[in-house]
Amino acid sequence: MYKEIYNNIQKSCCYITVFLGDEIISEGTGFAFTDYGQVITAAHVVTGRFPIKAEDYTDPDVRIFVKFPSVELLEYKVAFCGFNIQCDGFKEDLQLDISVIVPKQELNKKFNFLPANINPPELGEELFIAGFSDELHVSFGLEKLMKNETLGVNEFHSAMEKGYMADMMGALIKRAVVGNARKIESTNTSENLRVTTDSLYLDNGMHSGASGGPLVNKEGVAVGVITQRAITNASQSSDPNLKVPSGSTICISLGCLPIVNHMLAKRS
Repeated sequence: MYKEIYNNIQKSCCYITVFLGDEIISEGTGFAFTDYGQVITAAHVVTGRFPIKAEDYTDPDVRIFVKFPSVELLEYKVAFCGFNIQCDGFKEDLQLDISVIVPKQELNKKFNFLPANINPPELGEELFIAGFSDELHVSFGLEKLMKNETLGVNEFHSAMEKGYMADMMGALIKRAVVGNARKIESTNTSENLRVTTDSLYLDNGMHSGASGGPLVNKEGVAVGVITQRAITNASQSSDPNLKVPSGSTICISLGCLPIVNHMLAKRS
């Protein structure tokens, strides 16, 4: 029923690997939202941690590699990474965990992409969530051959071009229903522009590695980005602070896209 949408989601998702020097510091998912390869992802995928700090993505030793299925490995750069908003009732600014990265060099090619829409999904609406997995096992233990965090940059290039996650596994897609939605209306502190976005609770859990993946409606339009999988306490004697996935996913809607486009235009 949704074969065309699923195919386009898989072709539009990319596997992101971030190096600091010769060390992998972060991996995750992103998705193209324009046919020239601009990618939306979660900001913490770019920096490897949250909250977002400018020095994490402006460090000249940071290199971002992006692999789309059936496309050569590409190096990307940050267009912007996270931004702060002011909300009534909060003592401090909130950070939106969203980033846009773009090809480091101009490319003469067209990308599969998911058109993005600022209209948020509705409570009870069924959608699709997608992302790569760094914890699922595949046939013949191929993930052990494909994924090796000790690879240096040169060996990494070779491994990625031979297939790696994007081609051999592909993004995994699940269905989920919006179980809770809370609108955030605020002001961006640096641009002094109004921002409206939604914090969304999805009733199906995504796996580690899916951060930055798309939330897609049944028209095949991206309406949000995965920021985290919800976790819950699972205390036990050996580790009283143990936290495990709760079977749900947190996303933010793309209501902030107008200010994103404003910031991109201003910096181009």
